[in-house]
Amino acid sequence: MQNTQRIAVRRLVEFILRRGSIDTRHTSEHTALEGAKIHRKLQKVAGEEYKKEIKLAIDIELNQQNYIIEGRADGIFIDENKRTVIDEIKTSEPAFSELLEEQLDMYWYQVMCYGHIYCQQENLEKITLQLTYYQTTTNEITRQQKEFTREELKDFFNDLTQKYEQWLIFKANWRITRNQSLKQLTFPYGDFRAGQRELATAVYKTILSDQKLFVEAPTGTGKTISTLFPTLKAIGEEQAERIFYLTAKTITRQVAEDAVEAMKRKNLELKSVTLTAKDKICFLTERNCTPEACIFANGYYDRLNEGLWDLLNNENQFTREVIESYARKHTLCPFELSLDVSLWCDLVICDYNYLFDPVVYLRRFFDEQTEEKENIFLVDEVHNLVNRSREMYSAVLSKNKLIVLKEVLDKKQKKLIQGIDKVEEELDKIKLVCDEEEREFIQQSEPLDSLVKSVYSLSEKIKEWLPENQDFTELNQVLSVYFDLLNYTKISEGYDTHYCTYVNCQNYDIVVKQFCIDPSFLLQQKLEKGKASILFSASLTPLDYYQEILGGGVQSLRYRIPSPFPKENQLLVIENYIQTTYKERESSYGKIVESLTNMVQHKKGNYFVFFPSYSYMDIVYDLFRHKNPVIKTKIQETSMNEAEREAFLAEFISEPKETLVGFCVLGGIFSEGIDLKGTRLIGTAIVGVGLPQINHEQELIKDYYDQKKNQGFQFAYQIPGMNKVLQAAGRVIRDTDDKGIVLLLDQRFTTNAVQRFFPAHWNGVQTAFSPDGTKQLLHQFWQLNQSIDDRKK
Repeated sequence: MQNTQRIAVRRLVEFILRRGSIDTRHTSEHTALEGAKIHRKLQKVAGEEYKKEIKLAIDIELNQQNYIIEGRADGIFIDENKRTVIDEIKTSEPAFSELLEEQLDMYWYQVMCYGHIYCQQENLEKITLQLTYYQTTTNEITRQQKEFTREELKDFFNDLTQKYEQWLIFKANWRITRNQSLKQLTFPYGDFRAGQRELATAVYKTILSDQKLFVEAPTGTGKTISTLFPTLKAIGEEQAERIFYLTAKTITRQVAEDAVEAMKRKNLELKSVTLTAKDKICFLTERNCTPEACIFANGYYDRLNEGLWDLLNNENQFTREVIESYARKHTLCPFELSLDVSLWCDLVICDYNYLFDPVVYLRRFFDEQTEEKENIFLVDEVHNLVNRSREMYSAVLSKNKLIVLKEVLDKKQKKLIQGIDKVEEELDKIKLVCDEEEREFIQQSEPLDSLVKSVYSLSEKIKEWLPENQDFTELNQVLSVYFDLLNYTKISEGYDTHYCTYVNCQNYDIVVKQFCIDPSFLLQQKLEKGKASILFSASLTPLDYYQEILGGGVQSLRYRIPSPFPKENQLLVIENYIQTTYKERESSYGKIVESLTNMVQHKKGNYFVFFPSYSYMDIVYDLFRHKNPVIKTKIQETSMNEAEREAFLAEFISEPKETLVGFCVLGGIFSEGIDLKGTRLIGTAIVGVGLPQINHEQELIKDYYDQKKNQGFQFAYQIPGMNKVLQAAGRVIRDTDDKGIVLLLDQRFTTNAVQRFFPAHWNGVQTAFSPDGTKQLLHQFWQLNQSIDDRKK
C-alpha cells in the first residue's frame, strides 16, 4: 500500500459538513450513467474555451502524515469579464427552488474545495464559482455564481481539514493497533484440520498475486476460517485495507461472526460490521424514511458523527445488536448507521447484493474510481450466485400492475395517468405481435427501445409527484410500480448480447422481462473492483463451469480440496431400481416408501428426505405415514418464516430416543446452509437428480449455451440440478466424528451423463439393484460403525 493516502473531496465534505435528515423524497434515483450523459451534453454546448473534467489535487499534512485531497471539476473557463470560473454540474428531479438548503450547501462546499485547490495551483487571488443545476424532469437549467477570495477559500478549507484531523488520527492509531495484532495472530483452533493449511496458503498467494481463486472445499473443511484467517494476515502486511465477506444466507453470516469471535480470543483487534437488511433492522412497524414519520431519520446527519465517534471508540464488533443499541442511544437510523460505520471497518459481512446488485450496491465503496484497490472479496456459498445474479441483472414489467395503479389514482393525477397510458400502449403493441403469431411467449435478442423510453418518462413523472403526495392512501402501490420502472430503466443501460427480452402474454397479463442469461461479464466487472477475490463453496463441480459463469475469466485460479473425513464414515448408495422421471413417477411411489422404510429401520435416528417438488413430497409423505404410523415425521410447508424454520430444525435433537424423518424439498431452505452435527442427522435420501423444471427461462439458457459452447443441457439443467443434490447430501457429514448414509433414489445416478458431475470424494459410491441390496449395505455399514464405536469404548 502507498504511504500517501488519498481523500476524495466529496467524501471529505459530506462526512464533516453534511447536515439535515434522511428523506427518501429528496434522493435522486438517477444513475451515474444518466448523470454522465447530462454532464457531457452541458459540457459540449459550453464551447471550446470550456475545459471539462479537470482533475484537481493538493498535498496537505495532517497528523504528521501526507495526504492528497483530490477531486474532479466538471468545468473551468474564462468568462467574458476575464474571470476564472469553476463550474459544478448537478442533476436531479426536483425544481431548483425545491432543493433543501442543506443540499445546496453541500453543492457549494464541494466546489469551494475545488476553488481553493485551483487558487493555490494557479496563484489566483480570487475566483468565481458556478453551480449549474439541471432539472431532469423539465430539462430546465439554473445557474448561480459566487465570488470568493483566495483567503476566504483557504480559511474554509483549513477549517474543514482540521475538523477531519481527529478522525484521521483515530484511523491511523487504529491501523497500527490492528496491524500489530494481525501480525501476531495465530490460527484460532490450534492445529489446522486436513486441507485447511493448503487452502489458507492458496488464499494468501492469490491475494499477493492480485488474482481470483475458485475453491471447492467439501462441507466440514472449515472454509470460513481457512479463507478469513490468511486474508487477515495479508491485511496485516498492508496488502489491502478491507475485507468484504459476502454470502447469500443469514446463517453463513453468523459463521463469519463466530470466526471473528474465535480470533478475538487470540487477541485479534479488528473492527467488523454485519449489514442487516433495511426492512429487518428498521425500528418502525412500517418503514417510512422521512423526517416527519421517523425520529431516527429526522436530523440524522446532525447527530451522526457524535454517534459514530461513540460507537467506534467503545466497540469493535458491530453486530446487529450493537448497531441497534447505539442507534437508539443517539436516535439514529440503524440501517444507515451500519452503512456509515462500515467505512471505518476492516471487515464487512453482508449479502451478495451489496457488491453485485446494480441497484443497491454500496456506492460509497464501489463508485469511486481509484488506482489503488483496497478491498478483498470473500464470496461464500458462491454456487448460489449463479441464480441470484441472473435475478439482480434482470428486470420485469407487468401490465396488470400498471392497470391496478391507474385505478387507485385520482383523476386529477393527469400526468401520471397519461404516463401509464403510454407504457400500456407500448405493451399493447407487443400483445398484437403475440396475437398475430398466435403465441403466448415470444423473445428477441434486441431490447424494446420504445418501451424503455416510455418507462423512463413515467418514472420521471412519478419522481416529481412523490414529494408532494406522501399522504396518498395507496402510496406503497405507487412505490412498488415506481421501483419496477427504475429497475427496468437501470437494467436497460447495461443491456447487451448477454441478454434477451421476452414477453409472456398469459393469465390475462402482459409481462415483459429483460432477462440476463449470462451474468459473467457483469460479475467480472464487479470483482475487478477488488484487489483479489476468493469464491468458494462445498459444491463447485465442475469448477470450469463456475469459473466461466461467475466472471472468473480464463486467468483465474482453481483449487479443489479432498474430503477431510474418513471414507468409511459415509455410505453412499444409488438405488438403481427406482425411476423418478415424470413418466415413471406414479409407479415410483411405493418403491420410494419401501426404500425410506428400509433406511429408518436399520438405525434409530434423525433423517431427511428431499423431493423435486411439493406435490411429489406430499403424496409420498401420506403413503409413508400410512405404512409407518409410529414413526415421527415433519414436513416442510410451502412458506415458512424464520421462527417456523428454527422450530422445524429444533426437533432434530442429538441422541434422539425415537426416529424422526423430515420431508423436504430439494433446493429449498433445508437442503443447504443448515448445520446438524453429530447425531442430529444420520441419513438423507434424495429423490431424483434435481433437474430444474422445464420452463421458458431454462430453455433460453439452454439455447444460449448450445450456441456458445454446445453445452446447453449441462448449463441449464444438469449442473444446477447436481448442485442441489450435492448440497442436500452435504447435510449429513459435518464433522470428523459424524457418520451417516446418503441414498440416491434414481436410476439416472448410475449413468455417465450424471456421474461425470460427481465430486472426487464420491468415488466410493455403491449401487443397489433391489431393496434387499440396499438392506445389506445399510446393515454392513451400521454394524461396522457399531464395532468401531465399541472398540473405542
